[in-house]
Amino acid sequence: MATAAQPVPLNRRLVTKYLMFGLACLLLCLATSLALAYRNSLIPLAGIAVTGPIVILLIGAAVLYQSTRLNSLIEQQLHHVSQVTSLNHAEIRCLTGSDPVSQGWNAILDRISHQQVWTNLEERLSEAVKDLKQEWVVRTFQQLPTPIAVTEDSFQIAFANQAFEALAQGLGTTQVVGHSLLDVLQCQSAANADEITDKLTRQNGNGAFEVHRGPTIHDGVLQISRHPLVDKATDACQEIWTVRDITQQLLADALRNQFVLTATHELRTPLGNIKAYAETLALEEGIDVDQQKEFCNIINAEATRLSRFVDELLNISQMESGSLNLKRHETDLMRLLEEVMDHVAPEMKSKEITLDAHLPPKLTRMCLDKDKFTSALVNLLGNATKYTPTGGRVSFTVEQTLENLAIYVEDSGVGISQDEVPHIFEKFFRSADNRVREVSGNGLGLAFTQEVVRLHGGKIDVHSELDKGTRFTVTLPC
Repeated sequence: MATAAQPVPLNRRLVTKYLMFGLACLLLCLATSLALAYRNSLIPLAGIAVTGPIVILLIGAAVLYQSTRLNSLIEQQLHHVSQVTSLNHAEIRCLTGSDPVSQGWNAILDRISHQQVWTNLEERLSEAVKDLKQEWVVRTFQQLPTPIAVTEDSFQIAFANQAFEALAQGLGTTQVVGHSLLDVLQCQSAANADEITDKLTRQNGNGAFEVHRGPTIHDGVLQISRHPLVDKATDACQEIWTVRDITQQLLADALRNQFVLTATHELRTPLGNIKAYAETLALEEGIDVDQQKEFCNIINAEATRLSRFVDELLNISQMESGSLNLKRHETDLMRLLEEVMDHVAPEMKSKEITLDAHLPPKLTRMCLDKDKFTSALVNLLGNATKYTPTGGRVSFTVEQTLENLAIYVEDSGVGISQDEVPHIFEKFFRSADNRVREVSGNGLGLAFTQEVVRLHGGKIDVHSELDKGTRFTVTLPC
């Protein structure tokens, strides 16, 4: 690109015009001299006529140059400024002198210099703040408990916070950044891999999908959401991914739905029996006294069953709200254990189950919530009775030392699979075994029992083998 022509300085332009004017004056002087010479009057004044204008012209040129020198210097510097892209690259010099023009020019340069210093400082501060913001954002994302990753093209992970890396390690992946998000989360080997591929292919921008890590919910379910991240400065498009483990949430929903079905059955059956026997007593004539007593006993039993179920619901509600409290008082352990065995004796008798009770000859009194602890032991013996086939055996053993009270409830029933053992104390949980499903239950008894034992400062353990039986161990401090 051709450079612009250098302009003629102001002083040169003025001097040139002044010289042209002076030359015209000189020509006029010569013409006048010639006219005088023609009249024979020039000889006495010839020297003065020639040297006078020349001297005046030179003095005027010097004065003119001196008066326009400052303006010329300013013009040159302004022209230099117009040729550069930034004031940082311009060489602007101060003017020497005490005249108003020099002082004014120097004052302008001083203000520009200060302004440039502040501008440079603002730029540096802006860059520093930008770096701090980026560092703060990264640090904030690192501390978030939600697993978060940022991907670029082809789902390559460019950033992952600590929660995401921990999740990946739990899935068996140690390397995260630089690898594909789908590989890290094992989407291709998921039970619903085809569904995931279809959603990722069809959807752009915001979206969410689930990764089922096995055929059942217990195997794990991840909910993955993505959000586009567009950089307006570079038009680069990245995606932010958030991952949530919703396994427990889905299990809770499934258990809650199962509980609703179970509760409906638990309420409908005794209510139907109570209604049927009450109508029979009211409408049928000629019913003898023994049969009336039998009907009344059935109604009473069903009402007791309903009352027990309502109490369990209230207890679970108190457990969830954290308001389940104990009312402790000195309790005769032997009498409490006998009441527990008497409570389950009728059901054991109906199923011809043998109860092997091993109680010490003497038990010291303990400070317990008698009603809640009795209900907890009834739940254990009642479950042992319900899930033991007809003609089976149930063992009820109690041991007491100076430090602990140990209670063992063992049956020869259907047992519990090893996959389900960790879940048996969860609210509303019931085994998937059809033999268990055939027996009425609501999945609340063991959850209540564990909470009661915990509130008493004890613990409950379980050991079970499928088709061989189950053994519960309750240990309380004395």
